[in-house]
Amino acid sequence: MKKLVAAFIALQVAGTPVFSQQRPQQRPARRVLQDAVLGFYVSEFQQQAEVSSETFGKILPFLQQFVQDRFEVSQRRTRALNQLRQAIQRGGSDEDLKRAIRDFDAADADFQSNQEKFLSNVDPLLDSRQQAKLRIFQVMADTRMRQILTSVRNPNRGR
Repeated sequence: MKKLVAAFIALQVAGTPVFSQQRPQQRPARRVLQDAVLGFYVSEFQQQAEVSSETFGKILPFLQQFVQDRFEVSQRRTRALNQLRQAIQRGGSDEDLKRAIRDFDAADADFQSNQEKFLSNVDPLLDSRQQAKLRIFQVMADTRMRQILTSVRNPNRGR
């Protein structure tokens, strides 16, 4: 029963239309991807960090905000990295390069700040063992997300 409730919550939080007529393909691809990542975090977090349902309920809003902010910052960081590459390739002026570097560094700092904000909100709800497990989970989740994204972007790779 507990797993059923967790799965239902994961689907609802992830925006999967459990009881509505809206189909997932009607949502923008970025939103579908963000929902899938959130669904992954929701479905795995509680078990991996070994937190109670009550504690997880308190963590969930922070987790949702963390994933949403992370997508926004990651998108900005990717744009800034692409602009930095383009400025180098086209032989941009020092001013162009400096602006691209500032944009990239700002996005990078915001990425780290989002992580710190999430942990500062969640850590007080966890004991030291759970805090350690959370950090291991985040590294594992990041690795898993990169693998999934790579396989989606390059579906014929490795065949």
